Parts: sequence; structure tokens; C-alpha cells
Amino acid sequence: MTLDEFRQKLAGLNVWKQAGKRAPHKPLLLLLAMGRAVRGAERLAPFTEIGETLTGLLRHFGPPSKPRPEFPFGRLVSDGLWEIPEANSLRRTGSGDLSPLELRTRGITGGLPKPLYRLLSADHPGARAAAQQILDEHFPVSMHQHILEAVALDGIAKEERKASKRTNRDPRFRELVLIAYERRCAVCGFDLRLDDDLLGLEAAHIRWHSHGGPDHVTNGLALCTFHHGAFDRGALGLDENASGAGYRVVVSPSVNGESAARDWLWDYHREPLRPPRSGAAGPAAAYVAWHAKQVFRAAPPGL
Repeated sequence: MTLDEFRQKLAGLNVWKQAGKRAPHKPLLLLLAMGRAVRGAERLAPFTEIGETLTGLLRHFGPPSKPRPEFPFGRLVSDGLWEIPEANSLRRTGSGDLSPLELRTRGITGGLPKPLYRLLSADHPGARAAAQQILDEHFPVSMHQHILEAVALDGIAKEERKASKRTNRDPRFRELVLIAYERRCAVCGFDLRLDDDLLGLEAAHIRWHSHGGPDHVTNGLALCTFHHGAFDRGALGLDENASGAGYRVVVSPSVNGESAARDWLWDYHREPLRPPRSGAAGPAAAYVAWHAKQVFRAAPPGL
């Protein structure tokens, strides 16, 4: 397999899609396996090992639902990007998935096919470029470095990241969102500048661009770097004000800690979201509802 063939398969990856729901299971498993190839770990690993690590990745970077590592472990085989030597002897559930109990008790192993593993272990820049493709297609930019570190692929060169293709992006999105929110964080009012240059203020997508969210002001919020990261990870969310006027900020019950950083979130719990300037459109209800269902951690992950 060549790098171009691999990237074509990534572009055609069969990821479950329904009503905008997030399903990053296969992308995260691939990134995990690619990290193993780059650092020279064994190609095949038991489900007990892969499943435990993948569960952690899904808890941190997946949707607010119970992690199911057995889903991608079995389903990625059909994409030609995963191998289970014992696959023919395994029973399937009514939905066609593998039984996690059988995977564990029989010590079933899985990993990248040999040609792909050899390619990625020998061509680290190619592996990193492919990893960036996966990130661009399935996750917001604020998560990229955290995911790369979690799967041991954090050596991506800045040049490669700059060269990554993010298609159909409106270059005016950031400026229009910042203008609408008067160049202040919609949560905390952060507006620090160096002379006339804004520092650490970003335009966040409410519904992620990778999941059908448009580059439109009604799908954007001006957020400081800290609150942008928290919003994309599901630590922060939005719900309607009791008065029916606009939205308020809500904090996930999973947020904890002892440092002042905890207060930078909890101090804004149930506080009104700063509205855009007069005449500018605020967040659209459909995008807020998507974030509430697919990103916000309304309960501890896995419950």
C-alpha cells in the first residue's frame, strides 16, 4: 500500500453518520494504531490493551455517551485498514458486532494490516500527514494537539499542519464573528490586545465544521483560547435563559480541580452568554442543540 492509497481510504472511511451524530471511534482507533507504528510497538495487540486505551480516548475526545471500543475494533476490518487474525472464528451479535466478552476472554488481537504498518513505521512524515488528514476531517482544531499527544503522534511539524487542507472554509468567518461579538469573549469578556492586535481571542464553531457546521455568524462564538478549548471538549455548554432571552453558560458536572482555573469555568455557570452587538444574529438554536447532544458533558462520560 502506498501513502496515496492509504489517504484515499481515509477519505472514504465508512464512519456512521445520522442526524449529525458524532462517531469518532474509527478515527481514534486509527490514530492510536498509527502512533504504535511510528514508535515501533508490536503491530498486533490484544483487545484488552487496545480497548482500554481506546476507551480513554473516547472518554476524552468522543461524544458524551458510553464508550464502545469493540465497535471500531471489529468494524474497521471492512475498510481494509484493520486486521483480526482470528476474525473467522468469532461470533457476531445481532447487529453484526463482535462480543467484547469474547474479545477479552479469548485474548483476540488486532492491528493495522502488514503493508500499512510497514509503510507508516518507515515513513514517519507520511504517517503524520495522514494523521493530520484524520484530525481535519473529524475534530476541531482546538483538539488536535491534545489528541496527537494522547496517541504519541505529537511530533507533527508546524509546516505540515499549516499545509493541511481544510476545504470549503470561509476565510471571513473569524473576522465576522469577532466583529459581531465586539472582539470580546462571549463568556468572560476577555479582550486583551498588544497595541491593536488581539491576543488569544478566537472564533469557535458551535456545530463543528467537520460535522456539517457552516462558517456563519449564527454558528460562531467569540471565545478566549481557554473557554474555546473548554467549549470544544464539552466542559462548557449553552442552554436557554429561564427568561427566554438568549442563552446562558453551563458547566459540565465533570469539571473539577483545586486551582484558580476551576473558577474560570464555574464562576460563569448559569451566567448569561454575552450577546452579539445590536443587530447581529445570535447563536442559532439548531447549532446549540447539536452541541448540547454531541459535545457537552451533561453527565460523567460512560454513564
